[in-house]
Amino acid sequence: MNTPNPSDTQTDLSRVLEKITEIANASANGAYIYRGESKIHDKVSSNLYREYEKDVEAEHFDIAIVQAEILREAKEYTTHKMDVLEILTELQHHGGKTNLIDFTTDYLVALFFACNGNPDAPGRVILLQNRSEAYEVVKPSRMVARAGIQKSIFVQASSGVVAPDAVVRIPADLKGAMLDYLRNHHDISTKTIYNDLQGFIENRSSHKSAYTEFYKGFTCQKRADSAKNSTEKQTWDDKAVEHYTTAINLNPELTVAYNNRGNAYSEKSEVDRAIRDYNIAIDLNPEYTVAYNNRGNAYSEKGEVDRAIRDFNTAIDLNPEFAEVYNNRGNAYTDKDNLDRAIQDFNTAIDLNPEFAEVHNNRGNAYSKKGEFDRAIQNFNTAIDLNPEHAEVYYNRGNAYYNKGDLDNAIQDYNRAIECNHEDTLAYNNRGVAYTKKSEWTSAIQDYNRAINLNPEFVDTYYNRGEAWLHLREWEKAKADLSTAKNMGDDIVASFHNDYGSVANFEARYDVKVPEDIAALLSRD
Repeated sequence: MNTPNPSDTQTDLSRVLEKITEIANASANGAYIYRGESKIHDKVSSNLYREYEKDVEAEHFDIAIVQAEILREAKEYTTHKMDVLEILTELQHHGGKTNLIDFTTDYLVALFFACNGNPDAPGRVILLQNRSEAYEVVKPSRMVARAGIQKSIFVQASSGVVAPDAVVRIPADLKGAMLDYLRNHHDISTKTIYNDLQGFIENRSSHKSAYTEFYKGFTCQKRADSAKNSTEKQTWDDKAVEHYTTAINLNPELTVAYNNRGNAYSEKSEVDRAIRDYNIAIDLNPEYTVAYNNRGNAYSEKGEVDRAIRDFNTAIDLNPEFAEVYNNRGNAYTDKDNLDRAIQDFNTAIDLNPEFAEVHNNRGNAYSKKGEFDRAIQNFNTAIDLNPEHAEVYYNRGNAYYNKGDLDNAIQDYNRAIECNHEDTLAYNNRGVAYTKKSEWTSAIQDYNRAINLNPEFVDTYYNRGEAWLHLREWEKAKADLSTAKNMGDDIVASFHNDYGSVANFEARYDVKVPEDIAALLSRD
């Protein structure tokens, strides 16, 4: 099942409905039965015909004779009196070879079969008049319960082959969306179509392969988590998505594969795709606590904090002992500046799991936002004791020290953050700011250079580096960086006036004359 971009979800639904309408329109001029095939074959034939098609060369091969012999032998294995159709139905149900061709009276069921399998190949729905001199249409035995669910009906032709009256092709890239639609709107899925132990057995081989692909994806995600750089992480996240997608193709109802693929998409910053997968996981299992938690994180990342909190609430209702959800809801309340409520959630998470380093870090952030920097630093200390390699905590503690005016400790923490993560753009930027406060302009510029190399779109750093160039009287470089920051949307005038009051104040404080073009750039009109 191929996964479309979330931006194309409405387009996919339109295509699904168009395809259903196409079948309905094709059915309008007659009484039809339907057959779904997930792969397009040369002929519409019985499995008995297909068994002998390549091996028998006799010009007048009679498939009825072969089926009669099968029936004679099969009767010896029946425990009670069964008519011919009952025996054929039982044989067909258990995978035996007969001259019956499976059809259904419901084209939505046929659509399911057309889409359930061969995800990289187009499928088709075959329309056949329910009456013809060329073949016989018979209802299956009532003995087989599944036949009623699938609204089965059999076609039997003396040649073993029938010619379709119409064919509707289902593109490969529409199969996934079609299966989603049938499951969500018509309760047609693997579980409802194959609703007995025989169906379970028939699907075991593909489901086993699906779990194999799932665990391959899981392994890739673990490797992505321990990747040494962003390029390596991206590679493993991409491979994880590939394996999870294959698992879903093999078993479209493998709930955990949707959840984990959503996690991989989140790591790739494809948040809408992640939410779409979490939605499917929750549709398949409305009590899947982890999926609510993960969808809440995705909504938080999108800035939809209220929707995130609703998901976290649901997850907590389902599992009140789930420490991670309290942590995540605390982050959401922090985003809403409801810091006391956030700290309350962090406290609960720590009560449930005192070794949860991330919660101590997040509670530290909440205290920092409240201006309680000493309490924040205490929490960061605990987080570092629990996980000495967590770059983000050093960065956060560095910010707390910076806000306290303890620049040396701030720089030391930014150093540790960078040692743990050489691609930590914010740590380079903020260490540069700390160096700026110490008037160590050359060191500051070196850090700003690294930050810009890592993330050329990080607008704050251009302003910061431009300001450092001003102090070094590198006017052209200062003008270039300040202009870049302004062009990227930064209010450089507000930033400069917040730092120095005015160009005149800057000139007086540092005994320097700023060139007129730069002064104009930094002055209000």
